[in-house]
Amino acid sequence: MQWPKVGIVLINFNGLDDTFECVESLSKITYPDYQVYVVDNGSKINPREKILGAFPQFKIIENGANLGFTGGNNAGCRAALGDGLDYVFLLNNDTAVDP
Repeated sequence: MQWPKVGIVLINFNGLDDTFECVESLSKITYPDYQVYVVDNGSKINPREKILGAFPQFKIIENGANLGFTGGNNAGCRAALGDGLDYVFLLNNDTAVDP
């Protein structure tokens, strides 16, 4: 069976602790074909080093400014669909998922 490719998009805006906990939980999911996109909306502390240091398989999108929830998600969706993923799952950064 071929599993659909799923992009998981979450927005970070000055919430690195929550975002890191979220991506940490995402690193443990058992679904076989997914890509995580962390969209940073111009945070004071850039999440790139901490997140990619622990999870280099995930992608960071840096907007450089706060585009809001909709603008950030749009940037993540464009990246996921541009990478050829079949579905996009929008997730709040203060969520921890079960495997």
